[in-house]
Amino acid sequence: MSRFVQYLLAIGFAALAMGVQIVLLPWLAVGALQLSANQVGWVQSAVLLPGVVLMLFGGAFADRPGAIRVLPVFYGMLLLSHGAMLWQVGLGLLALSSLLIYALLLGICNAFIQPLRDKVLPIFVASDGNLQTSVVQISLCVYVAQALGVALAGHMDTLGVPLILGLQCSAVFLSALLFFLLLRGKHVSSATAGIAVVADQPVQKPLISIRDGLTFVFRHRVLKHLMLLVGFNGFMHIGVFVVALPLLARDIYQQDALYFAGLQLVFVAGNIVATLGLLKRGQVDQLGRSVLFCLLYAGIIMMAISARPTLTGLLILVFVWGVVAGVSASLGKSLLHQQVADEYRGRVLSIYQLALFGAAPLGALACGYAVHVWGALSLFRFGGALSLILFVGYLGIRPLWHVAATNTPDP
Repeated sequence: MSRFVQYLLAIGFAALAMGVQIVLLPWLAVGALQLSANQVGWVQSAVLLPGVVLMLFGGAFADRPGAIRVLPVFYGMLLLSHGAMLWQVGLGLLALSSLLIYALLLGICNAFIQPLRDKVLPIFVASDGNLQTSVVQISLCVYVAQALGVALAGHMDTLGVPLILGLQCSAVFLSALLFFLLLRGKHVSSATAGIAVVADQPVQKPLISIRDGLTFVFRHRVLKHLMLLVGFNGFMHIGVFVVALPLLARDIYQQDALYFAGLQLVFVAGNIVATLGLLKRGQVDQLGRSVLFCLLYAGIIMMAISARPTLTGLLILVFVWGVVAGVSASLGKSLLHQQVADEYRGRVLSIYQLALFGAAPLGALACGYAVHVWGALSLFRFGGALSLILFVGYLGIRPLWHVAATNTPDP
């Protein structure tokens, strides 16, 4: 078994656990605790909020020599977090406070896991050396595993929350074990020789390192626009998705956890279809233009959801939304990898994650209060309109329209 396949397995087990979390966390808030819209916003923002504070430090940490070997430790901390929630649920002590603490712990772990996990990608890249293809293959693995996790969590009413949490803990443990085996010194010493910091180069202090990463992105003619779009997606699209969608299922359509899991499942299925399509197509030219058109399509879909389709219609629209999101995520990440030099990779990846998941908790909070005042359908209408306006605004901004798919960073 190649190291790239082992890397895919490690990513896959982690994604399965994340798929469980996608359904379990919001439904514990919406279904088990029957929280109000603004309280659901706080829970969803709690899992995303640490990214605002810690993601840049996570990226700076990832660029330090030898930092990648700490990745299994953070997965171990994630395992302890899931285990603590299993203990709480098993004793019948689930409450808003414990759910908020659990969400915060998940966010703290993920703030360091994400840049470290992306940092090691070039080490285990597929033998053909095509970075874009490898990124898409990883995306496919993530989406399939997430779909399995979502489907599993959808049966929490019949299987029971403790069993679902126990399976989630098992998946995180396997991921930690695989990364530990992959990142042992003798396996990565030669592979990292070409990407590690030179041994006699002084290690920058974290704040200086973060500042250099921000300066690099701000001065880059493509990345600064990519980060703006990613930040908007985090604030508006993720905010609407994680807060308004479960409330839409509960309050507007009067559905249970199984239907909500179905919505999440068809969204991930859309991600999978998008990734398979990208793999079949091969190299995509004009990456930036494709990302911009995804913004247009997402706005149209949100406007359509605001018209209150049937149950089947909502499932179809969420599936198409998943296709659009899958294309946008894969091509956006490919564009980032191609535009950044390796010495900045961890920091720029952390800025990318900060733009996406750092804006998301603010969006979740804003969406929670907006749903409380105006309702979920109005929020979908507003978010769709803003997406269309931003797309029109970018018609006159050229860097993202003309950037080509190359393997050479374009400063």
